[in-house]
Amino acid sequence: MKRGPLIEPQPNESPLGASSSLPDRVYELLKRRILTCVLLPGQRLNEKEIAEELKVSRTPLREALNRLGQEGLLVRTPYAGYVVSSVNESGVLDLCELRMILEVETAGLAAERATSDDLLRMERAAELHYKPGDRKTYGDYLDSNLVFHRELARASHNNRLLEKVMAVLNELQRPLYLGLDVGLDAKAATQEHIVLLAAIKARKPDRAREIHRKQIMAAGKRMLKGIKEHASFPIGRSSKTT
Repeated sequence: MKRGPLIEPQPNESPLGASSSLPDRVYELLKRRILTCVLLPGQRLNEKEIAEELKVSRTPLREALNRLGQEGLLVRTPYAGYVVSSVNESGVLDLCELRMILEVETAGLAAERATSDDLLRMERAAELHYKPGDRKTYGDYLDSNLVFHRELARASHNNRLLEKVMAVLNELQRPLYLGLDVGLDAKAATQEHIVLLAAIKARKPDRAREIHRKQIMAAGKRMLKGIKEHASFPIGRSSKTT
């Protein structure tokens, strides 16, 4: 299968001068490319090419690669270096189940505990901008959607829960990206946030839980459909079905 080029201008990609630490800057740039599938699942990374493109030495590059490996976005293989980790149905199902456990309760706690400042931050983050089929807009979606769900989790006022929710959502960024090809348009996706936020503002925790449960289920189905439709990706298959 022909791979996408490593060196390719990417929309919304931060320049290497935007952060204080060189390994951090390399990490953020490569993570962005993995999450937006510029670096495809299963693609082997050539450290020499990356170092030459980014004009960095092997030391900060390897530090960034090791960090991405610890997060499960890269896998180190004997004699082949780093490979972008696969996206498979079984893993997505596991993450969606975990998300259901964590975020449904998060929505209920937010309805009970959110302050006026929490509500304002969620309201400001509710609107999404992207167009299904136009992948140049997907990065904006990933950023904005993550901010909304971060503020939702923060409104639970449980820092340990916030950490766990964000860890799951970070792992789901690539499946979410793939699901946008078969997903809602920006108006419908924004409306989902607005409906959930209305229940939280009304201080109806059971209503907020039920709304978010249905939204997470629908998002999971879109992610799985998106994965199945990207047959050119070396995506793992699973015996699990929905």
